[in-house]
Amino acid sequence: MKSALLIAILFFSCIQHKNRDFNFLSSVDANSEDWTAYEGKWLTKDGVVRFELFLKNGSEGIDTYYKLGEFFERHDSILSTSTSSQGLYTTYRGRQDNEVGIRLLGLSSYNNNIYMRFKSSELPGPQDEMFFITRGDDELIPCDASFNPLTYDWHSTLHKRSKLFTIEGYLTIEGDSIDFFERNTREHWSMAELGEFNEVRAMHRNLVKQKYEGIYLKALAYTVRDTNSLKKNNGLVVKRILGFNQDPD
Repeated sequence: MKSALLIAILFFSCIQHKNRDFNFLSSVDANSEDWTAYEGKWLTKDGVVRFELFLKNGSEGIDTYYKLGEFFERHDSILSTSTSSQGLYTTYRGRQDNEVGIRLLGLSSYNNNIYMRFKSSELPGPQDEMFFITRGDDELIPCDASFNPLTYDWHSTLHKRSKLFTIEGYLTIEGDSIDFFERNTREHWSMAELGEFNEVRAMHRNLVKQKYEGIYLKALAYTVRDTNSLKKNNGLVVKRILGFNQDPD
């Protein structure tokens, strides 16, 4: 009897989630202080899936809102496809090492191969969900529906990021040493090996002619806590390359 009652509660709770009106989310500034932004990517045999996840801040244990963008780029095509979802997410406390489980409810249908998505076991029909556990305060680890991690690879987790901003300056890569000098702020930044880092490094390798040469880079960027480095400082991440080796001066 208890199990039947629990199933009924879960069923009507999920129906209520699906019937909520989320239209107001389209006008929300996802970079505001009311939202926490995460970014990451998942490499597949066919291409790469890029994720942008925004979680609205709320009280633990109380469902609140999310927005998710999934962008799929195939290796064999210059075309890319995307889908966006918005709805409610649930948090689960009580895991080891103070981990928090996060469950995204009611994802939009997706035409490509499904990565990091699982069918709901509580509702009939193609109801996709997505699951994560936290690692510290700055990472979300993708999981299966039982919250078993799919990977611990730092390059494949979602990282909490800052607001987006434009950078312009000179990138120097020599061995394991990576330095970006932002010419407008006169600041030096270390660069995290996330986002478009591999593309930036390949372009730099093709253009550099001598040791410690700085190559001009303009990009849309953000910062993350670089938990993969020993210092764990903020690392610069290139989200989109806007100019390379085309110094206007």
